[in-house]
Amino acid sequence: MELHLAYPGLFDQEAGAQLAAVMGAPRQLNPRQRILRANVARTGALYIQRGFAARYRLDRSGRRQFIGVLIPGDFAGLSSFALGRLDHDIDSINSVRLQSISHDQLGTLEATSPELLCRLWQLTLLDSAISRYWIFRIGRLPGLARIANFFCEMLVRQYVRGLCATDRFELPLTQSDLGEACGMTPVHANRMIGELRAEGICNFMDGAVEVGDFAGLFRMGQYSWDYLYLPDAVSADLRRRLAPTATRGIALHGLR
Repeated sequence: MELHLAYPGLFDQEAGAQLAAVMGAPRQLNPRQRILRANVARTGALYIQRGFAARYRLDRSGRRQFIGVLIPGDFAGLSSFALGRLDHDIDSINSVRLQSISHDQLGTLEATSPELLCRLWQLTLLDSAISRYWIFRIGRLPGLARIANFFCEMLVRQYVRGLCATDRFELPLTQSDLGEACGMTPVHANRMIGELRAEGICNFMDGAVEVGDFAGLFRMGQYSWDYLYLPDAVSADLRRRLAPTATRGIALHGLR
């Protein structure tokens, strides 16, 4: 995925080409492989051209908690340019295609194209905004709304990059992964998926989500995309697709 397509409104085609010119050759990584390791000195960041990855941490017993999902067009480890390391691990979920950009190259951009580096740094702020929203989702929303809300985020983030329509999107997670991402057991996640399917809202299977009721999914998930700082045109498009049903409030079954 080209940068100007991944971040419309932030990088134009010229800026995207300038960054692509200083990135390393693409390399492929198989599913469920370590991409970046926590607490190891970093010398660069990675750009995910294709595939999905997960940020996670482990407790002392080795039990994993997803703390972020990376999609095509995301950077991995960009904050290490300032911090020198990561505080979390990143693994591939499915097969991924990666390009590297070294800290030395980022330092050169700081001297030669400070505006471009500033835009890159904005991506770390967007990562922080997404992390804050994950805290809200897991800490405040009930189980059914939590799953629906997560699905909404995955849909919108891919939709803005032209990776999906509004009736289907890729999500190569297991039910165990989904439970980790939403702070619940796999059994609980499976039950919530079943309820969403029974309501005709969406169906999660075979690494994808089929959306039967786009506006209903957003109502059920109590979802707002303000934290993604989308271009105005994209926000307007989403509002148009959700109107008028999206303004009717949260359905009672969304409070489960």
